[in-house]
Amino acid sequence: MILFVLFTLVVAYAVNFLYKKWKVYRLLLDNFKTPPRHPIFGTLTIFPKTAPEIFKTFQSLFVKYGKNVVLTRPILDALIVISDAKDVETILTNPNTKNARKGSAYQALEPWLGTGLLTAYGNKWFTRRKIITPSFHFSILDGFVDVMSKQSDILITHLKSMAAKGEVDIYPIVNAFALDVICETSMGVTVNAQADPNSEYVTSVKKMSLAFQERLHHPLGNTGLYNLTSQGQYLKTLTTLLHNFTDKVIGERRDQLLSNMKVDQGSRMNFLDILLHATAGGKPLTNADIREEVDTFMFGGHDTTTSGISFTLYLLSRHPDVQEKLYQELKNAFGSKDQMEITNKKLSGLEYFDMVVKESLRILPPVPGIGRELTEDTLIGGITVPAGVNLVLSIYRMHHDPGNYPNPERFDPERFSSQSDNKRTFTYIPFSAGGRNCIGQKFALLNLKTSVAKVIMNFKLLPGPEVILQGDIVLKASNGIRIRLEER
Repeated sequence: MILFVLFTLVVAYAVNFLYKKWKVYRLLLDNFKTPPRHPIFGTLTIFPKTAPEIFKTFQSLFVKYGKNVVLTRPILDALIVISDAKDVETILTNPNTKNARKGSAYQALEPWLGTGLLTAYGNKWFTRRKIITPSFHFSILDGFVDVMSKQSDILITHLKSMAAKGEVDIYPIVNAFALDVICETSMGVTVNAQADPNSEYVTSVKKMSLAFQERLHHPLGNTGLYNLTSQGQYLKTLTTLLHNFTDKVIGERRDQLLSNMKVDQGSRMNFLDILLHATAGGKPLTNADIREEVDTFMFGGHDTTTSGISFTLYLLSRHPDVQEKLYQELKNAFGSKDQMEITNKKLSGLEYFDMVVKESLRILPPVPGIGRELTEDTLIGGITVPAGVNLVLSIYRMHHDPGNYPNPERFDPERFSSQSDNKRTFTYIPFSAGGRNCIGQKFALLNLKTSVAKVIMNFKLLPGPEVILQGDIVLKASNGIRIRLEER
């Protein structure tokens, strides 16, 4: 009798659960356009197997079905892919920022990042955001410029050794540079990624990025069953290794503080030092709390920065007129390439450089899209979409929508001149927007400008093959980012 009652309750719960899902599923299908659906696998069958073809197919949906498209997955699951700037603005400017949630796909990051600033929501997100914001004060960033400039010089040395070898895939070289910068500014440690790209920690970070990309395309990637696969076990091993490294650095630095060893309070403080001095509710952050944020800074800062720098250099290599104009501006500002004294203030005063960077981030945004899960009923495209529905806000599509940018495939920095009449609010969001925008955008732009300025002052960039794009969490080129370098 008890078993029968339990069985009845389980069945009733399942039926009620599926009925609620069905109502939302039908609401979305009845009110938004969607590609042809397989009766079991939904729209998953329209996507090819390779990452570049998936990206290409994804972008073609907006041409065929409009600015907002519904995609479906097994068991009555549906999400809305949004590129209508008005709807994106509605979502990102919701005053209830504290309770904004990332999409379900971000849960795959939690074994490594925990619920740090990227994946947290509610009071935890609000508290962490408040703690971390001072880390990106201009006085702190000014100190970071020294690190960026020093590592840029090492980057230039590596590029000089390759200049005579023909085409160079700059992505892995820039990736090592970005890793050196992010480790020194976030943890105050030197990993020498540029000098020793085969060290255990450096290779593990790179392998972790690839492993996450593979998980995104795995049939079980969005479920707990993925952990039982060989790929899931491999990801777990990498996570443990990276956690051990970060824990060791945090523990050693905390011990220094407890031993009353001085920690610089000025501009040379790193991200870890700031977190070790922070309190939440009157109590210091635990080592686990700090690891979440340091790992999040690592994840959010090195791959995206690598793509931003590499794609900017790629675009400049294919547009010699823009490159020459930028070179002249840099030369006027800094004089000799051997005596470049880079400061935040000097970089901020370069108007054409700013236009070039903005246009680069428009045409090839490092983050092609961001995920959200609605926590309250929201009006999208004139339809009230209930809480719980997952969304993808397509940054790449908005940046390439001819309705937002005429001739969008053309690389034209003049779009961002002060005289331009083109109004850009939520049609241009390379760092997201609203209350949950990228907290590290000033850091990223400073790093990008410092490295690009030094490269352009030292080299004339010549074009290589056209890139073949693939869009996972970070926009990348499946065939590398190849250019030729000619010393100035």
